[in-house]
Amino acid sequence: MPRTSRRRSESDIYHVMIRGINQVQLFYDDEDRRAFLDRLERYKRECGFALYAWCLMGNHVHLLLKVDFGALSAVMKRLQLSYSGYYDRKYDRSGYLFQDRFRSKPVDGDAYFLAALRYIHRNPLEAGGKVDDWTSYNEYVQAPSIADTEFALMMLADGEDPAVGAFRELIEGDREPGLSCGFEGSRRRSDAEAKEAICRLAGVDHCQQLCDMERGSQRYVLGRLRASGLSIRQIARLTGLNRNTVERARE
Repeated sequence: MPRTSRRRSESDIYHVMIRGINQVQLFYDDEDRRAFLDRLERYKRECGFALYAWCLMGNHVHLLLKVDFGALSAVMKRLQLSYSGYYDRKYDRSGYLFQDRFRSKPVDGDAYFLAALRYIHRNPLEAGGKVDDWTSYNEYVQAPSIADTEFALMMLADGEDPAVGAFRELIEGDREPGLSCGFEGSRRRSDAEAKEAICRLAGVDHCQQLCDMERGSQRYVLGRLRASGLSIRQIARLTGLNRNTVERARE
């Protein structure tokens, strides 16, 4: 059966992606990027989460962070609302800026963590830029400012110079076989695939049985379904749950 509760002191690592609604550009200039990073640093300090990697692309952002269990939604809400306010004032606009709030995937194990670390820093490279184009890359190879680099460097090698060299190789070298960050090649899953995932995670025969589950178990299953990439709308439609219920289980 799914877990129903965990200690509030536990923390989890997440690969988070936030995207502009309808592919809207989030950053038009360096002032915008600095405004976002200033807010990221501010809420990192105020909320007490660890930040292992960040990348600012034109219409989306990647973050690799560790937050107290159950706190991810609150952290992201504060960050996105603050930046949305800045953006709306500067560009004289209104309405939603971000698509579906954010997407998140729990990072389980060292291989997944290193895959996410590599993927995030290679986003600009894959788009024709450089690995240090508004990413935390230079924080690893020069000096940290916002990112908490020690955790990953200690994982890679003993000693500062060998660890930095191993980081460079991880990011810039040939792809390690079998590593996947989870957001690569993502696509909308068919209803048949979604139903199979719901039944498997919930341990039920029919999707609608999720409505009758104990609330803690239900919330855990919904969180895992959201993390797997299923949309709020698809989960709600297939299970019969209220969309607000699905949304609240975002983590």
